[in-house]
Parts: sequence; structure tokens; C-alpha cells
Amino acid sequence: MIHINRVAFTTVPIILLAGTFLLNLASCGTVKGYAGDTRPAADVATLRANPFWSDILVTVTAVDGFEVNSQIDLSLLPGERTLTIELGPCSMQSMNQAGRQTRQMLAMTNAEWRTRTTITASFEAGVEYAISGNWMEPQYSVEVQRYDDRSALTSKKVAGTKGQY
Repeated sequence: MIHINRVAFTTVPIILLAGTFLLNLASCGTVKGYAGDTRPAADVATLRANPFWSDILVTVTAVDGFEVNSQIDLSLLPGERTLTIELGPCSMQSMNQAGRQTRQMLAMTNAEWRTRTTITASFEAGVEYAISGNWMEPQYSVEVQRYDDRSALTSKKVAGTKGQY
């Protein structure tokens, strides 16, 4: 007869589950948009993609050529930065609030009209910014703003490219 230590048998899955939770929690933080060590918040700017008021989906894929993948928060070094972004006509908020079938339709629309472009803006350390916009087929309007008062730093009109991504 084999005896299994009940404490070890029940503790191991709990420890594995807790470890997985902590790894997922750690990966949900701000994406670093620069090479090198992480810097204090006071020394970087924070760019919030897809704020609640945005009517489009924005994914930041590069900062000055440094590859990233951010749809939420991105820390940037101060100064003028060129962001490579992917745009979709359906916002993150509308996707999250939609039912399953509608969400699938919105995701297909985003994939069909996915458009890549760049936008350049100057950022200050310790300040929060947002990148948002709207869609009026076949054109996107994108804006980099201060997060606190939504004042525009720069804006750009981008022709959507259907099915050419």
C-alpha cells in the first residue's frame, strides 16, 4: 500500500496555482518602451493607449524602432518619440461590453481594417498621456493627448487600408 502525504498532495497544487497567479499579475504591468533598466515613474512618461473615451483600438508596436506590444500602459523616455501603431475601428471598450457574437463581429472588423502608421509627439517625464481616436470609414483620426485634461499634443488623419495588412 502506498501512502501519500496529504499535506504535500494538497499543498503542491495550491502553490502552483498561486505561482501562476503571481506571474500573470506581474505581466499585467506597464510595458517598457525603451532599452535598459526600468526607471522610476518620475523619470519617464506614461502613455495610456485605449482610454475609455477612445472610439478605436490602438496597439503600440514600436517606440523609435524599439519593438513593444501595448494596448494599455507604456512607459516612455522623455523627449520626441515616434510611435508605430496599429489601428482598428472598434474600441477595446466596445469589444469588452459586447456579447460573444457581436465581439466576434467586431474582432473581424478590426482585422479587416487593421492599419499601421506612425505618429510623433514630445513627452515630458512624470506626465501621463493618452493615445485615442475615432473612425469614419475609411479614415481614422488619431490623437496623442495629455491624460489629465485631454489637450492634444498632435493629431493625424490616416486612411484605413481594408484587407491589405
